[in-house]
Amino acid sequence: MKNEYFVSPQWLNEHLHDENVVVIDASAPMPTQSIDYHQGWSEKHIPGAQFFDLDKIANLHTNLPHMLSEPEMFRQAVNKMGISENHLVVIYDQGNMFSAPRAWWTFKIFGARHIRILDRGLQGWQQAGYPTESGEVTRLPEVFNIQFTPEKVCSQAQILNALHHKAPVQFIDARAEERFQAKVPEPRPGLRMGHIPGAKNVPWTALINHGSYKSEEEIVAIFRNQGVDLNQPIITSCGSGMTAAVLVLGLEIIGHKETGLYDGSWAEWGADDSLPLEK
Repeated sequence: MKNEYFVSPQWLNEHLHDENVVVIDASAPMPTQSIDYHQGWSEKHIPGAQFFDLDKIANLHTNLPHMLSEPEMFRQAVNKMGISENHLVVIYDQGNMFSAPRAWWTFKIFGARHIRILDRGLQGWQQAGYPTESGEVTRLPEVFNIQFTPEKVCSQAQILNALHHKAPVQFIDARAEERFQAKVPEPRPGLRMGHIPGAKNVPWTALINHGSYKSEEEIVAIFRNQGVDLNQPIITSCGSGMTAAVLVLGLEIIGHKETGLYDGSWAEWGADDSLPLEK
């Protein structure tokens, strides 16, 4: 099952120059970091890899970070990168599996047919002894035909409606347990502490071991141990919609393929004093 979602450094090295393979670096900083990953990509990247900036290929009409872009903006961006919906898109981050799943989710939402994540990311690539390069990368433009699935992108209004009507949907929060339980302040200034009423907590890091997803059996056990019913609808959230995608991919690996993602997540919910919360 996991081969549907990941490639190894060895596989990518063997297929790096295949005509249908496109590699992108989707590294992004955690909220406590001020790292310029675009600059880092410019200085060192897998040969031929382009930089997919999750903060710029995004909805720039909101003050919320890296919200999903409008379909047309995404289409224009990936057209310039020479990516069609039929390419095999291999996504990597620095190796912590923090942001690659968000890029995977973004491409999937807009209809990419073949998406993989490089297991253990750039770190795994380098540890395997494969080369890197620096400088700009360009490809001939392509046409990406959008097939948008907006029903998997959840809004604040949908969350409120589900709470109000006691809908049979489970909210799963990917933040660290201390943040979920309001024991430590949020890394983004001005946000309240706590979580969406009734939410369950599955920290995204619980699914990852040294830059790789754990086994299907382990992932199932992790969700069940947190009281998640894997036969019921699920909406994931986190601090800003980034690591909620780690949970979406983990759930898809174990067969739960219809998971929604609350894009605004705590960056939106925690900023509005009128919205209910639990601690």
